[in-house]
Parts: sequence; C-alpha cells; structure tokens
Amino acid sequence: MIAKVYSCLGPIYIKIAEEKCDDMDKVISDWKYACLIEFFDEEGNLVESIDPKEL
Repeated sequence: MIAKVYSCLGPIYIKIAEEKCDDMDKVISDWKYACLIEFFDEEGNLVESIDPKEL
C-alpha cells in the first residue's frame, strides 16, 4: 500500500510525503497534523482518503 500525505495552503493541497506502508494506523498517527492522507493499493487505485483532524 502507498500513502500520500498532503498539507493545505488555503484551498490548495500540496503533497508533502509519499511512502510505502503496511499499517494505515501508524501512518495516520505519524502524520496526525496533515490535512489529508490518501491510501492507494499497489495498482494505484484509491483505497481510502482520510482527514486526520476529523478522527
């Protein structure tokens, strides 16, 4: 699985990190101040999109 982490500047999202991961919860806890985290499978399909601030 691949996680893409975004920060926002007003209405614009900027990708700040991209990493391979096995545990979604660890990525969410590591990047809890990000604006958006997207998880993709190995084929590039979106699995989940999360706003860590809403958890």
